[in-house]
Amino acid sequence: MKQLHFRYEMQLQLSGDVREHHFLMRCKPMENENQHCGSLSFRVTPSDTIDEVEDGFGNRGYAVTIREPHRQVQMSAEGLVRVRMGEIREDCHPMYRFPSLHTMPEDNIRAFLSDAQRYYGSEFRDMAGYRALMGYLYSRFTYEPGITTTKTTAAAALAGGHGVCQDYAHILISLMRLQGVPARYTAGMMIGEGASHAWVEVWHNGAWIGLDPTNNQMVDDTYIKLTHGRDFEDGTLDRGCFLGFASQNEIIHVKVEERS
Repeated sequence: MKQLHFRYEMQLQLSGDVREHHFLMRCKPMENENQHCGSLSFRVTPSDTIDEVEDGFGNRGYAVTIREPHRQVQMSAEGLVRVRMGEIREDCHPMYRFPSLHTMPEDNIRAFLSDAQRYYGSEFRDMAGYRALMGYLYSRFTYEPGITTTKTTAAAALAGGHGVCQDYAHILISLMRLQGVPARYTAGMMIGEGASHAWVEVWHNGAWIGLDPTNNQMVDDTYIKLTHGRDFEDGTLDRGCFLGFASQNEIIHVKVEERS
């Protein structure tokens, strides 16, 4: 079992004064048989109230309210998580078998799956097949920031041929569910320095197993899981609303390193 130290920082710059700012930060690592958070600190400046919350998916975090006018918010979460490799033996809700807002299997998704099946000469019905399908996606989709947005669907991203981790995850989820394989969107962090990350968990032989299509690899003990859901809308790490007329610029920085 590895011990990973993480620091998640968010800075929100606003172009004008806003007030009655309410937002949610899902930055508490999920608890399961392979992951346990030993310590966690959370700070927000400014803030009036901070409440711990948990949604129906089991995603945990903090609901923050800032009532007074402000133009900047700074948040940091830091903790130590023990992680080991392995399956997550949890129940599979039926909703993970069906398309969701961002994963509807349009014609190009269906055509992509047919092409992959012809390329490999078989359907994808076991873990070796799932990994092969992930590799096929990896070879035909290019990582490129700034092309897609959080509203881009799997079909739209695939049509453009470029995107980020969220898009890889949505496409692979759509392909899996199209075959009748339950799959869910997962967000969190992985070892290194940069931004948050998204990957996929598939239901296989009574357990959830992580696949990272952005990096074409299995999820291991260098990942920290924060959320899961049907797609990005369920698993997003932060969201909020405020009163006022202002544009916003969000900067996120994540660092994960192994500790002895």
